[in-house]
Amino acid sequence: MVTSKNISQVKIALGGSFFDVLWPLILDEDLCRIESQTDDNFVPKEPFNKLEWHTYLAQVGYPLYIPPLELRCCEGARRAEAEEEEAEKAINKEVEERKGPAQGDFLRRGSQAIESIDKKVIHLRMEQERRQRLAYAFANRCYPWTMQTPSHELGFHLTEELQKCFKVPKELEMLKAIHDHECKLMILDLGTDVDIEDCQRWIKFRPYIQLLAIVRTPRMQRSLHLLNVFHTLLVEESADNSWDAELQCSVQAGFLHAQKIQLLKTCGEPFVFVFSRFRGICTCDTYKIIRRI
Repeated sequence: MVTSKNISQVKIALGGSFFDVLWPLILDEDLCRIESQTDDNFVPKEPFNKLEWHTYLAQVGYPLYIPPLELRCCEGARRAEAEEEEAEKAINKEVEERKGPAQGDFLRRGSQAIESIDKKVIHLRMEQERRQRLAYAFANRCYPWTMQTPSHELGFHLTEELQKCFKVPKELEMLKAIHDHECKLMILDLGTDVDIEDCQRWIKFRPYIQLLAIVRTPRMQRSLHLLNVFHTLLVEESADNSWDAELQCSVQAGFLHAQKIQLLKTCGEPFVFVFSRFRGICTCDTYKIIRRI
């Protein structure tokens, strides 16, 4: 029996059976072993799929960097497309060359091939009138070509989808009147009791017509400016005026202000005037189409 004190002094020799049988099993169970290759260059097992990094390295000129095959294939695709276009042009050219002799028998010859001077004059006159119309439209354009024409200047059609957006019968009736009379301006007479919540229902009309609100208080004017939808005009209301006199003042003041800021191009253009039948009611429930004659 060998004691613990003499274990370090005992030399145990491993026989051939250990290296032939047990040691290969230990190596197979070892998950941390490293396989070495004798290749000159390292070849990764997982491909590098980040093509944007390949593109970046190729663009910045990384030393000794070779672009991947995926990028080089793009040039090949461009060359293939160019070759296809050249082949298509060659085919079209050949077809045109064959078409000429085939149509030669149907072409006019001699005096019949001479174009009539009357037709030539008519054609030149039409081209001249077309250039004059284009020049006139360019010189008298309302908006520069770099700016999109507002939607209310283009007009609109009463489609079923549009009518579904105006569910209130009164609003749909007003929209149809705007379309039939080709109105470009709506003047809203807002009393002192009208609040900002009541004005939000008129925003849906903005794509089809300009909105000018006649307000009675500076606070209401500031609130409408925040909506960035309405043109506003502050008018001081007089308690001595009757309902008819106050409406007449609103119409006249709104009409003059609309002409001043060019909401109305001419004095004969029709516009919609929306007002309330009673000054104490907080909503506009009546409208009229007004045209100055």
